[in-house]
Amino acid sequence: MGNMRLMAPKGVGILMAAALALTAGCATTGGSAGAGDAPPAADAAPRKVSDRDLKAAIEKLWDSADDLDSRVRVEVRDGRALLTGRAANADERLLAVRLAWQVDGVAEVINEIGIGDESSLSDKATDAWITAQLRTRLMTDAEISSRNYTIETVNQTIYLMGRGRSSVELERVRNHARNIARVRQVVSHVQVPY
Repeated sequence: MGNMRLMAPKGVGILMAAALALTAGCATTGGSAGAGDAPPAADAAPRKVSDRDLKAAIEKLWDSADDLDSRVRVEVRDGRALLTGRAANADERLLAVRLAWQVDGVAEVINEIGIGDESSLSDKATDAWITAQLRTRLMTDAEISSRNYTIETVNQTIYLMGRGRSSVELERVRNHARNIARVRQVVSHVQVPY
């Protein structure tokens, strides 16, 4: 199901910072700002961009680049962008990666984009079926925290991304993926604690 986050409208953060700065200024005594005053709002830590916003920004850039977003896909987890799908040629693949890196807040770009269109409508249906099968298996396995995993299937290759609780849990996920009919390969970009 994914993580659901409630996001405040963009202007709310600026208004809150301004209100804090005004409040801090009103709390001082003695007229001039002293060393103990709150730092100005400009020194506040930058707001972390949500994965959903990063994904939307990448897709927007791809859409403006000759409708690239119809051929390649992106999933973002913890600022890490997993690129999949099929580019028409090597230049288009490189363009997709370059545009993904242009989005502020992207910490890593994982390029799993193939070249050439090998998939048919039935292949896409098979990919959707494989993803649904794996998602169901993870959700029904009490030893796996399924919400920690993002699944993308392209041409019967399963790409995993997210944060596993342990290497043992990740191996259970991989085994579930390997045992689904028609799966050609399982590629993991899951981070686990040491």
